[in-house]
Amino acid sequence: MARIRRKEKSGPGLLFILVTLVVVAVVGARFFDFYPGSGDDEIPPPPSAEDDSGTLPQTPQIPKVLVLHSHATENYEPKDSHQQDGEPGDVVQVGRVFVQALLEKGIAAVHDQTIHDRPRYSEAFINSAKVIERALKENSQIQMVLDIHRDGLQDKPDGYTTTEINGEKVAKILFIVGDQDNELVEANMAFAKSISDALEAKYPGVSRGVRVFKSDYSGDLHPNSVMVVIGDWKGNTIEEANRSALLLAEVIAPLIK
Repeated sequence: MARIRRKEKSGPGLLFILVTLVVVAVVGARFFDFYPGSGDDEIPPPPSAEDDSGTLPQTPQIPKVLVLHSHATENYEPKDSHQQDGEPGDVVQVGRVFVQALLEKGIAAVHDQTIHDRPRYSEAFINSAKVIERALKENSQIQMVLDIHRDGLQDKPDGYTTTEINGEKVAKILFIVGDQDNELVEANMAFAKSISDALEAKYPGVSRGVRVFKSDYSGDLHPNSVMVVIGDWKGNTIEEANRSALLLAEVIAPLIK
């Protein structure tokens, strides 16, 4: 008997199935607006670490410290005691070093570099008080007001305002509070003592302590307000004062809430 060969129905080929799946995927993608090349959902490139100017972008920070110089023309030797050409003196540069050191620790500061002691030296604190009031009004979260100066001592022995830290000469720092017309004098003194004690604990010999003068230094405008006197005109160089500014930033930073 002859064997009858049955004709079997073959299913769709593998190539046909793959083509069908691709077509379905493309149609579905177009329907749901996910079609590659539409551009609507492309992943954006990561942001550049630098802006157009080539500098790293800064995250806006809330200032916590106000730094100013009621006597902004003060210099250190070998320069004249005060700058006479209308430009800020050395003490403002010391303030810049201090503010930059704080910024590197994540603490933003308002640094007022206005010359308050020209044209009338006697009106320096009157002028700076206006700046303090305005700065506090514009920056309600400021926690400290530091008026940075340098001393102008007479008849003191060599090295009176100098010490060594880690083998380098640094200028000693004095903290001054004024008690005239100052209802916050006790708070100012406690604040000054907290900085002086912290400085002495970490860098023994740098602090000259805290003194109270019968003067108005605008301490009534903020409880944490103090005059910071870094070194002396004849006794220190600006390099020594700058080193002290760095040390001061080291002890100020932990006091910021």
